[in-house]
Amino acid sequence: MFADSFCEQHGVPREQYARAIFKRALYRRARLVAWLLPIFRREYFAADFDLIYQIERIRRLRDFNTEAERFHEHHSNRGWLRRRFLIRVSTSRLKNLIKATLPPSSAIQDNTAGGTAIPFASPVEAKSDFMASSGL
Repeated sequence: MFADSFCEQHGVPREQYARAIFKRALYRRARLVAWLLPIFRREYFAADFDLIYQIERIRRLRDFNTEAERFHEHHSNRGWLRRRFLIRVSTSRLKNLIKATLPPSSAIQDNTAGGTAIPFASPVEAKSDFMASSGL
């Protein structure tokens, strides 16, 4: 799992995993104010930590794409500070951390083209899914 591999490679105690990932994944400009925002809005980084806790169990890079989509749709991931000024974690930085941490065999299985998830299953997969669901 990603969290175990990350902690082992970086010498981070498991209980400090989320904080270590958060610090590494923040946009640079967010680092300047990250300590201040929770004073005014306690749950400001809720979406970020939800993502961090979701990716701790992934074993393949391609599983990250689903979690990144959920992060971008998270109800706490709204507002001009987060969207316009990027006061949040970077999904690109997280993806790079995962690539650097997981074994190369899992990184090769990334199912993306140019950073964008491939939206449709192959015809063979679609046909087998249809046949399974229709009882054929």
